[in-house]
This record gives sequence, structure tokens and C-alpha cells, in this order.
Amino acid sequence: MRTREIDATAVQTLLAAAVAAPSIHNTQPWRFGLDADTRTVEFRAVAGRRLPMTDPDLRARHISVGAAVFNLRVAAAHLGWRPVVRLLPAADDPDLLATVHLAGGGEDGPPSLRPLYEAVERRHSSRMPFTGRPVPEAIVTEMITAAHTQGARLEVPDIVRTSRLLRLTQAGEVRTPPTPAARQRRTAGSPPQDSTPGTASPSPRWEPWTRPAGYRCGTSPVSYLCRTFLPCTSNATRR
Repeated sequence: MRTREIDATAVQTLLAAAVAAPSIHNTQPWRFGLDADTRTVEFRAVAGRRLPMTDPDLRARHISVGAAVFNLRVAAAHLGWRPVVRLLPAADDPDLLATVHLAGGGEDGPPSLRPLYEAVERRHSSRMPFTGRPVPEAIVTEMITAAHTQGARLEVPDIVRTSRLLRLTQAGEVRTPPTPAARQRRTAGSPPQDSTPGTASPSPRWEPWTRPAGYRCGTSPVSYLCRTFLPCTSNATRR
């Protein structure tokens, strides 16, 4: 698909991909703004959706927003743009985590991103137990290479490091007192969850962030961790 105009359809395609990204406990801690004159999409953090116990250093929030940035890059390439990313572009505006400029590129955008567009819609989190079947080494190698291509590093722990991570997780849970809400859920027999503030409930497909000028668009126990797939990503937004 090729387009050079930022019309309503293009905006919907871009943001639908962005909000389909996984986020820590499905908090979706992002808001978007679009400056149509410069063809730049802004990614802002939503302070009210931070998880002070699970994510005190905001690392998971940054990873969540990074996933949304990646999905938007994929959609931009699908539409024929070359997405140019700037991270933390304004020192005096810490909530502005990234901008993506939709530059003119090849006929169909970056070839490394285009094939991923259909996968954005298919991706979802699974809460089903693991099968125990190992991931083939060829696929693991391919994922590590793909991460490296995007400037990231993917480490796959072996059984020894996995056991160590689980022990550290268990030790952290023992040292972290549960909140009153968490105690109430456990007493009622509900599955343990993070102490998500009320304002961090799942958001709509995207949230409007008003811009003065330009376009604007509309602690889990180890036992639970062991049987949960990607426990720190969002629950599926599309079931």
C-alpha cells in the first residue's frame, strides 16, 4: 500500500497499529499527537498509568511505549513512508518519550518492516499454560538477529538462569508487602494481579491528546508467573 497524504484513513491505520502493541498489565501508558505540517507523530507517557510497585523505575512503561513506536513504524512502512524515530527529543519535556517523522522513502517504505504489518493484527497475549515444547534453535537465532537489527539485544536464558530469575522473583514478592486491594483479591480467591490504579484500566483503541495546532486524533506469585505467557505484556486487545 502506498500513500503520501496524512488523511483520516492513514491516521487510523497508524494508530490502530500503535495501540495494538503490548503494554505492562495492559495499562496502555501512551497518548499520541500528530503535527500534520511536519508529518510527525508524538508519543507521550500517561503519568496516571504508572505502576509504582511493579515498575518503580518506569522501565516497563518505556518498553511498552517502545512497542507502540515499533508498531507505528511498521504501519508507516506499510503505507509507504520511511519512519524516522527520535527518542526523548525534548530535555525539558520528559513525558515526550519519542517522535516519529513520516519521511518519504522507497516506493513501499523500509523492506525490513513491511512484511510485519499483517502480524500486528495477529499478535495477542496468551494466558494458556506452556506446552513444554522447546522453541527450535533456528527460530531463537532468527529472533536474536532481528532484535540486533533493530538496535536491541535479546537474551534467552537457559534453565540455570531461568531458575535464578524465578528465585529472585519469589524473593522480591516476599519482601514486597501486598497492598490492601491485593490482599482483598487473594482473600476472595481472585488471580493475583498488579496493584493497578483505577486510572490505569484498559483505554479505548486510542486516546485523543489535544494539540493547540495541527491535526489531533480522536505482584504475581511465582506459581502464577510460571504458568503465564508474557506476564508483563497486555492482555489481548483483540480476542
